[in-house]
Amino acid sequence: MRAKLEKIKLVTPKAESLWTGPPPQWQHPTMDGRSGQNKLKLQLQKLTPFFLHQPKWHHIQPEQANAIAVALGEKKILTSALKSEISDGAGESSFHEPVLLTSDADGRDSEIKYLPRIVPYRPERYGLTADDFDNACVIDVHLSTHRDETGRFAYSAEQLSRWDVLQAEIPIAGGSWVPSAPFPPDVPSMKDLPGKFEQLRALSPAAALFVTLDPFHLQDDLKGILSAKPDGIILQLDALQADGFEIAKLVVQARSIMDHSTSKTVPLWVSPGEIDADDAAKLISLGASGIAIDRWFNELWDEIESTDHTSYAPRNHFGNQAQRLADEMEWYVSRTMGLLHSLERLPPDQRLTSFDKEWCDQLGLFHCNALT
Repeated sequence: MRAKLEKIKLVTPKAESLWTGPPPQWQHPTMDGRSGQNKLKLQLQKLTPFFLHQPKWHHIQPEQANAIAVALGEKKILTSALKSEISDGAGESSFHEPVLLTSDADGRDSEIKYLPRIVPYRPERYGLTADDFDNACVIDVHLSTHRDETGRFAYSAEQLSRWDVLQAEIPIAGGSWVPSAPFPPDVPSMKDLPGKFEQLRALSPAAALFVTLDPFHLQDDLKGILSAKPDGIILQLDALQADGFEIAKLVVQARSIMDHSTSKTVPLWVSPGEIDADDAAKLISLGASGIAIDRWFNELWDEIESTDHTSYAPRNHFGNQAQRLADEMEWYVSRTMGLLHSLERLPPDQRLTSFDKEWCDQLGLFHCNALT
């Protein structure tokens, strides 16, 4: 994973600082939730700040995709998946099934939980079923236009085939690609978004409602979305191929807009593209509270597929590969969490600095006098 924010430095305490024990572990910021969300808020706070945002499940066999989603969920990483994308031939997905937890050997004290799951709600709703809303953690409303591998605003035939829940003899769009939409067709304008949000909350009352958007019209789009009262924002920067300063500046700008529009408690999650674990800690310190791991996922999965040759039965092989991926992902998670843990005793405005004065001025960083 390549670092992009090398110019931003993590500050250490002054030499005379007192150390009286470790600070509390990092947690997701609490959300302004509705009465039915108390349980959800507690669940989110126990998760890592990482989420798998837009995995290309159609490039992975459904059973393997399901095993990966389960393995990541067990590591407390929110994972985005429709049931149609990761179900076996019988339409079943263990990722969507309840998990029975027992606290004693006799199994008398048990609790049913669900793995942390994001429902991607795209404007076209391909592949989406009513089952997806059951026991979801987050509903992610996409207001960013999807590009396929060719660069078109479109969905490929391969992707559409995975979403074809009816497995019809005549496939969606006749087996060709179809254009992607930027906005739900049943929502006339940004002013009508509250009605759409109300509908989605009725379908999944306990889920948090997040909105994914591109940064190109940030001032107008973000203000319009925030007026509809979402539970969170996901800033999609992955496709920009932006440099470190641009990523950091967009995060700071988005957080500033949110703070100045009475949305200080609304979480800002970011899909930053290629960064490393240290960069993730820096972006969280700049105002993000969730980081997409799609690039880490893609690189680790490519490496595992290219090096793993085994004679295991397919089901065992899927599980072994998924567990290896989750275990390697855990190192990056632990590195970021360790850095965040180390910053807890510093005031929020003194946790980051740079030896580049322009970066300090533009990003509002602590001015380090080491080079003056």
